[in-house]
Order: sequence, then C-alpha cells, then structure tokens
Amino acid sequence: MPVKIIELEAENIKRVKAVQIVPALNGLTIIGGDNNQGKTSVLDAIAWALGGDKYRPEAAQREGANTPPRLHVNLSNGLVVERRGKNSALTVSDPSGRKGGQQLLNEFVEQLALDLPRFMNMNDREKADTLLKIIGVGDRLAAFDREIRALYDRRTTIGQIAEQKNICRGAGGIPRCSG
Repeated sequence: MPVKIIELEAENIKRVKAVQIVPALNGLTIIGGDNNQGKTSVLDAIAWALGGDKYRPEAAQREGANTPPRLHVNLSNGLVVERRGKNSALTVSDPSGRKGGQQLLNEFVEQLALDLPRFMNMNDREKADTLLKIIGVGDRLAAFDREIRALYDRRTTIGQIAEQKNICRGAGGIPRCSG
C-alpha cells in the first residue's frame, strides 16, 4: 500500500517562514504560487524530511529567521518524522511508539525512493515498472500480465491442436494422419 503524507508543517526552511499542508486523502495536491514564494522550498523540505541529511538544503535555515528550521511530517503508515533545533536533529517514531532515526525511516522510504539520475537512464519499460511500483500497483499488474500470458499460451496451444486436427481430416472425412 502506498505511503502518503497526511500532514506537513515546515518553518524557517529556505524561503518558507511557515507552512502547513494537509493533502486530500484522494486526489492531487498542487503547490502553487508566484516566483520566489517557496514552492521549491516545500519540495526540498519534503526531500530532506524523508531522504535524510544527504538532501539537506545547502542553506536550510531561512535568511533572517530567529529560530532554526523545523519540519513535522505525519505519514499514512503512522510514522511521524521531525527535524528540529539548531542541528535539525531527526526523530522518527512509528505507531507503536518506537523511536529511531534515519534507519527506521529508511525501512520504508527506500522502497519508495526514486533515484532520479538512474531513473533518467532507464529505458521506457524500466521507468514504467519503477513508477508502477512506487504508486503500489506494480505487483498487481505483473500478476495480471502473467495471467494474460498463461491464457494466451493456452489459447495458442488449443488453436494449434485444432489446426492439427483439421490438417489430419482429409477430404470426405478420411483421416490422413496416423497416431
């Protein structure tokens, strides 16, 4: 089942002074605005929250901010991801109350992560498979593909048997094939 962000709060990150986003459970959430209003900063905050320090923006703290950056992300699988304080320490807690850091987060993020440079070098089929896996339908489609292939193979075999029977029937119903 795909994991979704059910709430995002970000403060003092890049151009964002403060934002709270609560996406609809179904549908598409659009982040819009004029140039230099913080759209990319919101996306960078999400990448930093879920991807870890390797995605930390170069200048993470908003220029002129009196307080350090703060991120709070609630995910549909119950995980809560927080970054706060001068060093933006990471805290991740799961529904059972277990606390951890990046390793706990990686347990599910790695299966959803998209390595963009690698993705761009994939062929069209690999790209489609990757995207289908991320949105959570890849396994079902693969099962449907296998089922369709099995039905096609069965139908082909039946057609070959029928064709062989027609060849063996000769004129007037006199068998021409033996065996």
